[in-house]
Amino acid sequence: MSVRRFSTLLIAGLSLGLASCGFTPMYGNGSAARGLENVQVETGEERVDFMLQEALLDAMGSRRAGDGRTLRTETELRATQLGIGADAIARRFAIRLSVDYQLVDDRSGDVLFSGSVTAETSYNASSAAYASQTAQLDAEERAAQDAADRITMQLARAARNGELW
Repeated sequence: MSVRRFSTLLIAGLSLGLASCGFTPMYGNGSAARGLENVQVETGEERVDFMLQEALLDAMGSRRAGDGRTLRTETELRATQLGIGADAIARRFAIRLSVDYQLVDDRSGDVLFSGSVTAETSYNASSAAYASQTAQLDAEERAAQDAADRITMQLARAARNGELW
């Protein structure tokens, strides 16, 4: 049997195995996050709020939202010194992003689902100011992406369990 034919059979077998175990993709057509693409997203006005909103819109596929449900978030961003060097200057920092969220029915004002997530990242400070600022902004963006993924997973799980609609 040729390597090409063997790999084709292996891929087909794995595909059948995933289909029979109830596997549902988190994103894409027919995904577990179905229904989230119509949810509007409202966040605060800080930079991290904008990054969270963009990550949520991408994760939920809700760029064309407007069916009467809104996801409202409230964020808290904290930076903590982790490591102090021999020169008594902090060189490592942790970023902690806490997000409380509510999925609200716009017509009735009822809260359909609520929760909170926390995302943590870290970065190393450099002696160059621009490099340190860039590292901090990158860490904040990674924390916002992680928080958006966690929120999307919680909402997708709730939708799949029939808790949302």
